Amino acid sequence: MVSTLAVLTPACDKDGARHGKGSDVSQQRAMLSEGYSLLYADATKIDRVNLALYVKKESQEFDDVVTEVAKFGDEFKHDLERIAKDYPGVRIDLKPLPEMEARKRFALGMDRMKRFAPLRGRSRLEYERTMLIGLAGALDHERHLCRVMAKEEPDAGLKKVLASAEKRYDGLYDLVMNLLNREHFKHNNNAPPASPPGA
Repeated sequence: MVSTLAVLTPACDKDGARHGKGSDVSQQRAMLSEGYSLLYADATKIDRVNLALYVKKESQEFDDVVTEVAKFGDEFKHDLERIAKDYPGVRIDLKPLPEMEARKRFALGMDRMKRFAPLRGRSRLEYERTMLIGLAGALDHERHLCRVMAKEEPDAGLKKVLASAEKRYDGLYDLVMNLLNREHFKHNNNAPPASPPGA
């Protein structure tokens, strides 16, 4: 993804101004900056998810999956920081959520932290299942956010960054869901459909 950053230019803003569309472009860029700010805040949280590995003794596969997710959170966070530095039209420091939505998310996060606490007496399997379900929801949110932003993003370089991030989030979502289905659910709903007999 880093190689994509070299091609970023603020051409869309110049084109918009040239065609008398500066207001529309600035509104679009402001809306996208809200999205980039959400992606950055979420990538920062995903980067820290490996702290959960210190809570309980977990299986090696669970450890590997969580480490892979956290690794991409760290990579994407730094990519977004470079984009914001090299591309003045992109901001990652906004707080676009309404106050009550921000408070709700904080409350959910605190509740999740309490549920993960080692003193609650949860079994390893229960702990891992709860953690994986939370990760799956977060990754699903991120891949859809990248997708809708890529459709709206007028700059080809930024569009490529978002498409690449969506693809990585897709892969991580599948990784988490496959582990969830294999180890914690009776049926693997994430598996590809079986070929009909004789196919």
